[in-house]
Amino acid sequence: FCITLIPLVGSVLYWGIATVVALFTNPITALIFAALYLIYMQLEAYVLTPRVMNRAISVPGSLVVIGALVGGTLLGLLGALVAIPITASILLIIKQVVIPRQDAKL
Repeated sequence: FCITLIPLVGSVLYWGIATVVALFTNPITALIFAALYLIYMQLEAYVLTPRVMNRAISVPGSLVVIGALVGGTLLGLLGALVAIPITASILLIIKQVVIPRQDAKL
């Protein structure tokens, strides 16, 4: 359980370890566990996390998902870790600097 507290990789490590342990009990049980936990991980990554980030740092969920996907694609695990703060920073710069300058020109 404590291994799931590690961001991003903890859940995957737990999934692998728990599936191997379940294989010693029963292969069908291991398959059911692996499938259900995989569904849980996907829901957490693509539904729950964007909603929490949206409320915590006012970044829309779609930008959180896109930022994490782009960061993970470009820089792997490191990119996925820093993608959300970078996305929030870019959004903050746009809201605080770019938009007020455009409004001032009008």
